[in-house]
Amino acid sequence: MNPKKPVHISEFAEKCLQALSESGQGSAISLGGAFGLSHYHEYRATHDIDAWWNEKAGLEQREKVITVIKAVLVKFGLVQVRAWGDVTSIDLQQEGRAVFSFQIAMRSALLEHSSPSPWPGIEVDSFSDLVASKMSALIERGAPRDFRDIYSLCLNKLISPKECWELWGERQTLIHGNADTARAKIAISTHLERIELHRPLKNIQGVAEQEEARKVRQWYTTEFQNAIMG
Repeated sequence: MNPKKPVHISEFAEKCLQALSESGQGSAISLGGAFGLSHYHEYRATHDIDAWWNEKAGLEQREKVITVIKAVLVKFGLVQVRAWGDVTSIDLQQEGRAVFSFQIAMRSALLEHSSPSPWPGIEVDSFSDLVASKMSALIERGAPRDFRDIYSLCLNKLISPKECWELWGERQTLIHGNADTARAKIAISTHLERIELHRPLKNIQGVAEQEEARKVRQWYTTEFQNAIMG
């Protein structure tokens, strides 16, 4: 599956990527997360950028990347650079409110080589890597958007539930993580229960929205969780 430029891109994201491409520093990163996934399946808007540092990018090049991004964003407001663990986030604030972030993390696993993105010199993660990462987020974090993302990918026949599980297993093996599907299923069920408690179907406004939420929750319980043994 070949990536293509998303239709909906924030002005901040576009200008940052153009600057990185033109500066020759774009080779230091590979686009990932929701923004990376939108190159293969764009069904919801995402304003921020998530990316990975490429293995060959040394400290000097990483600093240059951060400098390029800061130089772009400072024209629009207050820029703050935060770092925690293996993550660096360049954040833009306007009127005291965060309006954009460009987060770059050290990569822990790579299933397939990244592909050229629409911005020359910058790569985007493979579809397989993006799905594997999204599966990890679903199991470890279980945010509503994680559930919607995997559901939408499968609903649109871009991948099957079984393949999602298999890619997650491959990624766990690479990072020497726990690939116990039984444990992962319990985590997903726990996240679903939390979401249902926080936002019961009866509290969702609109018949269409309520029905969509019901379908997603039921699909995970009856189909996704049964797609693989464990």
